[in-house]
Amino acid sequence: MQTLLDLDQLRTFLLIAETGSFTKTADSVFRTQSAISMQIRRLEERIGKPLFTRDGRALQLTPHGEKLLTYARRMLELNHETIISFRTNKVQANIRLGLPDLYLEHMIEDALQPIFRDYPAVETILQCEPTDALIEHIRRGSLDLALIVQPAGQKRTEILNSSRFVWVTSAENSPHEQAILPLAMNRANCSWRQLLTDALNTIQREYRIILSTTSTRSTAMAVRAGNAITILPENMVESGMRILTEEDGFPKLPSCCLTLIRAQGIHAPAIDLIAASIKASFRKTIRISK
Repeated sequence: MQTLLDLDQLRTFLLIAETGSFTKTADSVFRTQSAISMQIRRLEERIGKPLFTRDGRALQLTPHGEKLLTYARRMLELNHETIISFRTNKVQANIRLGLPDLYLEHMIEDALQPIFRDYPAVETILQCEPTDALIEHIRRGSLDLALIVQPAGQKRTEILNSSRFVWVTSAENSPHEQAILPLAMNRANCSWRQLLTDALNTIQREYRIILSTTSTRSTAMAVRAGNAITILPENMVESGMRILTEEDGFPKLPSCCLTLIRAQGIHAPAIDLIAASIKASFRKTIRISK
């Protein structure tokens, strides 16, 4: 008899592969760790191969797990496409979505395309702000969904991809060689800003802030123009920028994760549809606004 794979088990497997932790996965889906472990054991029994191994405290995919990862994503995406094909035009809602403005082009031209095409009665209200402001909006319930970038290791639910923070300067100019560094950064109380200034204080490097803004696009423009340096996730670095390393005198920065968060207690089919479309798109690739 042919063995059928369980989509719920595949969804759990995918979350563990992304978080690198049974515990974080259990927290994100509000289940016990033992229940998550049981799902993976049953999936391994169906596959007939081990999916995870431990290297010290780190959880890693086996070669069989890496192979299943590709199939699992395809199967879950196909399942989603199948469901929405029978719901076209029947969902009506106004969904409030927040994100850093550097991701705006990819969001509109890729992630939201299935929603624009298949759900004409869904209005997506976009709000571009820095991560800390977006988190506060989610806490207050003034946004339904938000795409945020946080240092790795923080509690989160839907990890879309991982990167690392890097120092960036102009590809054509050298503001980073000035005795007092000119900085472009997000407004006060932003975690990115705190990370940047803490790192410079650690190496006792003098700096001055020439641009403070709520727009990550504005900081990127100041960098490309040769007026300032800043920090960005590596997958947000654009043409016209150059990454600064320890050889340039800048300390190594921590890893970070692109994460999708949602307001608690707010449930609507349209939110689930948009969240699924965003996850599928941002896990494949990111096209940065220019």
